Amino acid sequence: MPAETLPILLVVREAPREKCFRSSRPPRLPSHNPLLHPPHRPPFISRTRFPTMIVPPSIETERLVIRRHLPQDFEPMRSFFADEEATRLLDMTAEQKTKEAVRALLDAVMDSYDSGEPIFALAIVEKEEGRFIGSCGMAPDDLDPREIQIFYVILPEFQGRGFASEAAAGLVSYAFTTLGVERLFASMAAENAASVKVAEKLGMTLVGNVEKELGGAVYQGRRRLLTKSRFLELRKRGRS
Repeated sequence: MPAETLPILLVVREAPREKCFRSSRPPRLPSHNPLLHPPHRPPFISRTRFPTMIVPPSIETERLVIRRHLPQDFEPMRSFFADEEATRLLDMTAEQKTKEAVRALLDAVMDSYDSGEPIFALAIVEKEEGRFIGSCGMAPDDLDPREIQIFYVILPEFQGRGFASEAAAGLVSYAFTTLGVERLFASMAAENAASVKVAEKLGMTLVGNVEKELGGAVYQGRRRLLTKSRFLELRKRGRS
């Protein structure tokens, strides 16, 4: 069963008129590590490039702790990326899912936190038993670096318990109230029903389709957004 991968609450300006966004940048050969310099950099490893994007030590919700990644997160991350079925809908190549690439990713994320270009990727941990259950974060939008996108992944064994929505709400609240973000975008595989369901529950709207080359194949996704005013309206009504 594919892992839940979702965009979370987003802030956006007027919905663009285009119905299909295409990314056809010519592939670049990695200078050293294939995960940190892939032909199409996934949001997991994009650096924020926004001076106010401070990565917090942790964000707490009722059942979760969304914290900075730690060395002990490697094994559950490695196991997840090695699961072809769970990761088949992710915007990543097979090369980016190898054990070596995951190790490089985790090291790069941890080393970046207090640097001038932090990678905003956080681990999601269940409070009660302290188990690593997923990852989430924000990054420059893959289609427009001036915008911010959000990503979220819940491991298969922890799906169906509302963790996706809970973590999403915590992260979005931090983005809007602490970072002062004015809009967020998110893209997901067209067939990722779990992500679509969570996105709709959060009040996000579909603004177009996304197509881009990835590892020799064409990735097709859906692009969604939510304005900040919409987010605040829904929160006032008790929806999020």
